[in-house]
Amino acid sequence: MFGTPIPATGPTGLPRTLYVPVGAAMAAVMLALSLSPLTDAFVARLLLFYLGTTLAYGLMPYVRRGDIPLVAAWVVLLAELAPCVAGQLISPVKVTADVLGVLMAAGPIYVARLRQIQQGDVRPGGRRASENG
Repeated sequence: MFGTPIPATGPTGLPRTLYVPVGAAMAAVMLALSLSPLTDAFVARLLLFYLGTTLAYGLMPYVRRGDIPLVAAWVVLLAELAPCVAGQLISPVKVTADVLGVLMAAGPIYVARLRQIQQGDVRPGGRRASENG
């Protein structure tokens, strides 16, 4: 029971050629939803950015773990600066909800990597060293 290997399934997620268009579409939908009145409440915005970030990690498993929060930060920035064009001020509550949503989705991935490093799972020369030679 303890030594039984778990059968690996095939690759999941989108083909890599669709990462950019799907990512751009997701960012546009996230931006549109964040600017709509549906997400004026703190919890609604937090869940929107949590679900969007989680969906991005699930659909694009081969993207580096730091790239998804980086793009999410740009979406947060656009979501907060877009109302400024209409003369509204940036809302600290909305910014906090957006950032917490992204951190709640990305945080466990970084904690898992920290645990791998603590267990000695490090590769000398970088992960992509074999691709250069």
